[in-house]
Amino acid sequence: MKPHYKFFLVPVLFLSMVFAVSAQDEVSQREVIALLELQDRTKGHQWKHKWDRNIPMSQWHGVTIKNGKLVGLDLSNNNLQGRIPLTIGNLKHLEYLNLSNNNIKGKMPRLFRKLKDLKTMNFAGNQLKGKLPRTIFRLQNLRELDVANNNLEGELPATLITLSKLTTLAVANNDFEGTMPQGMERMRGLKRLYIGNNQFTNLDNLKVLAAQQLVLTDIDVNSPDFKPLDFTGSAEGLSKLEFEDDNDDD
Repeated sequence: MKPHYKFFLVPVLFLSMVFAVSAQDEVSQREVIALLELQDRTKGHQWKHKWDRNIPMSQWHGVTIKNGKLVGLDLSNNNLQGRIPLTIGNLKHLEYLNLSNNNIKGKMPRLFRKLKDLKTMNFAGNQLKGKLPRTIFRLQNLRELDVANNNLEGELPATLITLSKLTTLAVANNDFEGTMPQGMERMRGLKRLYIGNNQFTNLDNLKVLAAQQLVLTDIDVNSPDFKPLDFTGSAEGLSKLEFEDDNDDD
């Protein structure tokens, strides 16, 4: 019987590429593997801006490297098609992640919980389904979370309220349902909230949130039927809503 060499050639070639790319920019091999697998799983050969493995990784489209660490990845509007590989969790130094406006399918990997330095996560405008992972609370440095315009469903996880640094939350145009997480009114850092076109049934605690701070939102929380506001005439399609602060001494 002839040996099945084809099962061994691909890993060897793949590892040789990893070593070559890693040597160029001194990022970890785990980070290189994560990027190469993301490229492979999302049809990198069809991207608008393709990666050339013959040039330093720091020159790859959307890749930001500082002090030998991969801290930024922006592949928005780049025709990514497919699913996010679990190895995305290897990008442990990532601070900025933007994969918006592509054709990414499947669920959000729970291994995102490993990206503890992440400040911005943007998956808006894809085909993601399932629930927003409960493990989102592990991202304690997160400031902006945008998963609008997907097919996500279920209730927002209660752990969301532990993200004390969160300033922007966008979940509009999905199939979320139920009530806002209890305690959300304690998210005093929240400045922008987009929740329109979902199946939410109770936004009472958002009235407290709106009454105590300046919030940019796409929902009139003081309306009995939670009617979305019309922001089409404003600069960014949105408008600031100001509320009287009853706690002037705070």
